[in-house]
Amino acid sequence: MNMQAEMKKITEANRDAWNEVMPRHREAAGERWDKAFMQAGFVCMREHELELLGRTEIEGKAAAHLCCNNGVELLSLKNLGAGECVGFDISDAAIREARERAGRCGIECRFVRSDVYEIGPEYDDRFDLVYISAGGLGWMPDLKLFFAKAAAMLKDGGRIFIHEIHPFSETLPFDDADDADALRIVGPYFKDEPYVEYGGLDYVGKASYSSAKPQYWFVHTIADILTGLIGNRLEIEHFSEYEFDVSAGHARVERARAGVPLSYIAIGRKRGGPSSA
Repeated sequence: MNMQAEMKKITEANRDAWNEVMPRHREAAGERWDKAFMQAGFVCMREHELELLGRTEIEGKAAAHLCCNNGVELLSLKNLGAGECVGFDISDAAIREARERAGRCGIECRFVRSDVYEIGPEYDDRFDLVYISAGGLGWMPDLKLFFAKAAAMLKDGGRIFIHEIHPFSETLPFDDADDADALRIVGPYFKDEPYVEYGGLDYVGKASYSSAKPQYWFVHTIADILTGLIGNRLEIEHFSEYEFDVSAGHARVERARAGVPLSYIAIGRKRGGPSSA
């Protein structure tokens, strides 16, 4: 199997896994999100993220959210004053929920069902902001190609904004693990092959289940992320690390206040010229 076919096998397997779990997520939290976005101007971001988003001059600007899941972050960007807002996700069920929520709450956003790697050229040079939220990058088998797509979608001078799970947290046990010590290293930071698991995506309702559908999760180091950005003409303007858990899996570590990085924000600006990736 060639590299492209292998990557497609992985992304389609992840699509199936997300289609399977999204109804569980919707049952656990869908009504809560609908009620929240019925309130005019509601946003789901924390203060430290809102402060940095404010620096991106989002008012009236075109924004894309890659791996948008159920749409709540994109709806929030629209409520913060963004202009055209388009969300992309590989999961049919996630896009369906996002569209229904936007319509129900009267917030003008568009949602497109697509593998990120297959987003069409009609979206090139179209956005002032490409936004990526927690849990997006780990599903990507080829990070450089992912950032190449993000860069292509940005206008020159546009920004990529990433608020993600810190890869160091991948070395620690999750909250549901049978491990009394939340700070004990249980996994590698440097891992070339993906984790292949069955079930376990219900971080919203916290229900355990088994599945015949595999899912592939990749641990990309901070170096992978930064070089992936730089190699695609995305100049780093900001990078900060936080003790806040955005994975919904390391609340014990956050509560311990042990000085462990659990999340980060990276902002890059697209410069003109050819990519060096």
